[in-house]
Amino acid sequence: MRPGLDDRSARWISWRIAAVAVLFALGFATVLGRAVQLQVVQQDRLASEARDQYLRQLVLKPRRGVVTDRAGVPLAVSADAESVFVDPEAFDRAPSAAVTKLARTLGVDARTLARKAGQKARFAWVKRRVSPAEAAAVRKLAVPGVGLVAESKRYYPKGPLAANLLGVVGDDGNGLEGLERALDEVLRGEPSRVPSLRDGAGKTVLRDAPDPGRSREGARVELTVDQGLQLATEQALSRAVTGSHALSGMAIALEPTTGEVLAIATWPTFNPNAPRPGEVLKNRAVTDTWEPGSTFKTFAIAGALDRGVLKPNDAIDCGSGELTIGAHTIHDHAAVGWAGPSKILAMSSNIGAARIGARLGRDGLHDVLTSFGFGERTGVGLPAEHRGQIPPFRSDISVATASFGHGVTATALQITTAMGAIANGGVLVRPRVVKRVVDVASGEVLEEGRPEPVRRVVRAETAATMGRWLAGVIESEKGTGRRARLDGWRAGGKTGTAQKADAVSGGYSTDRHFSSFVGFAPLESPRITIGVFIDEPKGEIYGGEVAAPAFRQIAEYALKMLGVPPTAPAVAAAAPEPDPAAEPGAEVEPDPPAVEFAARESSPGDTAVPVPSLAGLPARSAIRLLESRGLLADVDGSGRVTAQSPAAGRLVDRGSRVRLTLAPPG
Repeated sequence: MRPGLDDRSARWISWRIAAVAVLFALGFATVLGRAVQLQVVQQDRLASEARDQYLRQLVLKPRRGVVTDRAGVPLAVSADAESVFVDPEAFDRAPSAAVTKLARTLGVDARTLARKAGQKARFAWVKRRVSPAEAAAVRKLAVPGVGLVAESKRYYPKGPLAANLLGVVGDDGNGLEGLERALDEVLRGEPSRVPSLRDGAGKTVLRDAPDPGRSREGARVELTVDQGLQLATEQALSRAVTGSHALSGMAIALEPTTGEVLAIATWPTFNPNAPRPGEVLKNRAVTDTWEPGSTFKTFAIAGALDRGVLKPNDAIDCGSGELTIGAHTIHDHAAVGWAGPSKILAMSSNIGAARIGARLGRDGLHDVLTSFGFGERTGVGLPAEHRGQIPPFRSDISVATASFGHGVTATALQITTAMGAIANGGVLVRPRVVKRVVDVASGEVLEEGRPEPVRRVVRAETAATMGRWLAGVIESEKGTGRRARLDGWRAGGKTGTAQKADAVSGGYSTDRHFSSFVGFAPLESPRITIGVFIDEPKGEIYGGEVAAPAFRQIAEYALKMLGVPPTAPAVAAAAPEPDPAAEPGAEVEPDPPAVEFAARESSPGDTAVPVPSLAGLPARSAIRLLESRGLLADVDGSGRVTAQSPAAGRLVDRGSRVRLTLAPPG
């Protein structure tokens, strides 16, 4: 080989070696620079991203708290359940036959399932909270991309019982209606966040075991409702609605001295375990308002009597059944003539109520009705409660019609609570449905309901007089509430029958009515206030015919449940009120003697409470009644109460002791 050729080859090899060396040097410098960038410059950001890829905070959703009645009977609980989900990317490879079987197993539409499989997301729900049988069937099918995840399912052991009060929860476990919505924050609890790792297959692995000592369950809510009385109330209401072919109905039973709601029902109801589309889920007793009709006469007359513009022996000219005010004419169902206030209540005279309302005047009647709580929410703590409407009265006819419950609106709970003020010696007490809220882990009472007097609306003497007159509504031969008469107890109450407004004509309908009966028992020392409201009864429309029988059924059950002994045999009729002479100025005899209420002189700000009448009660019932008033019992003997000290009606400080002498029956 020639020397020149060898030199050129040697130089070419040298250049190639140098080029490779330079390339290696550049590559090494690039790698070194990238390493510096990753390990030094971007270390914090990349470390954070790495942690995000394998570290997870697993959120353990708590079990929703239990809701019970006043005796601890579960009304709403939570149970473990599984939900079916799909990973569309993996599910897309599943055989069509398997997809069809999955849809048939879960009872879902196959086309809907196919649409979910076509999504670009990596997760989609197929069916939430399936039954154990459905979950087992899904596992057996082993369809690619289909899995199950543990969740919590809300379950109502009593089915439709108190459904409109309890409400429902949504798919995500949040309260949508009723108490589930109102108390959602305390019922859903606090979720736990547990550190976890994700392995190479994307599965979550717990890094630390959950702390068993940490509470994740929602609080336990105990209601004032008694499930036995709630059932009796719903059954009586159902019979009243179906028997009168009405659209719907509502019924409420509450304790007048404490405001505890013992039952609150609407009909028709629903099954919260499986609500169907179109069913009414709201609690109409607090959300819907109506023109109440003649039950309002109770409050107009009580206000006039308390303010001194009406005397018990006043004679009111109710005429021959018609009264013209301006361009309007008011009618009575029958000619009443001259009558005293008690007869006006018993016979439910619109004209008599209008004349009494005129004595109060526009401002006076407005003040009376608002003092009884109309036009404002009761504060019971249920969602969507309506305040009703008591508009300013700008004419004489508006005063007249409001006196017998037209031109104003109210909820069923407002009317029942207002009647409770009469039963409670003239003191309005805020109604409540929650007895207490308890933290499950610690046992700490987070919230405890206590009697909350709102204000005194009438004097105790006025309330006692109204009680006698309301008894005449039931006991008088001409009273409109005769079908509310109890077997063994005396009661007082008022019927109501109102024409419903017609949105088309702008006037009142001739064939659509709202009928009601609101009262309390026993008359001597009221333990229960009950309101029954029937919307659009057919055929027999009067409150004394369609609502009063339901009042009787509920009241008799409640008094037996509360251990109230019968205080009187079934009465025939109260002594008739002497009619005044048929001319103005004629004197009216005072009302005949009747059993008085124990006077309750305490005002909302007082610490004094009246001692209840305990004669004839079993020891347990007497002690429970004293405790509800904030009093203690010293018991001597066994059986039923034969004597007590201090006497019934005596004002004592809360926490005082009442000595009870007991003896066996007979």
